[in-house]
Amino acid sequence: MHVALRRFLTIVVGSTILTCVLGICLDLVTANVAVEYFSVHHPKIIATDNPWALALVWGVAASWWFGAMAGAVVASINHRRKQPLEPSRILRWTAIACIALWLIMVAILLAVMVISSTIPIERRPVTFESDRRLVAVAMAHQYEYILGAVALLVICAMTWRARLKRHSTKSDEPSHALEPAAGPNHNGESSPPAQ
Repeated sequence: MHVALRRFLTIVVGSTILTCVLGICLDLVTANVAVEYFSVHHPKIIATDNPWALALVWGVAASWWFGAMAGAVVASINHRRKQPLEPSRILRWTAIACIALWLIMVAILLAVMVISSTIPIERRPVTFESDRRLVAVAMAHQYEYILGAVALLVICAMTWRARLKRHSTKSDEPSHALEPAAGPNHNGESSPPAQ
């Protein structure tokens, strides 16, 4: 396989896998907070209300396409570089972005739960608990793609900016002008050049 094609596919496949892992990790949390978000308010892909099974299925189904698209965009930018970056470097950025996104989205979920708990008990409707769980989960998922798009732009910029890095010039190289040249010393013996 051509080196450029292998590099391109490595980024696309790696990005897709990392995005699916992010989707599963997030859904493992949200499905256990409000399983009806998936079992009632989503198309029924599998006939189960098990939050673990729904998290695995929806974690992949709702994430793979974004990861593949994002990977293709970043890989295309990398391909246009005079000296493309190694896929491992780009995928390391992607992994860090996925961890950051997961932490932010879980923080959003927790923030909604905490804020909603400040509503006085006498003002809470009968469905308060299920409603606040649904809202918290929906808010976390609403920002999943928004934050994912922001992360994609950042990774694209990092990949593009890498081609603007200053290359070494003659002025950056150590000067050997003051080093003594090889030749006979005062004893008439030949001395090696300075290292």
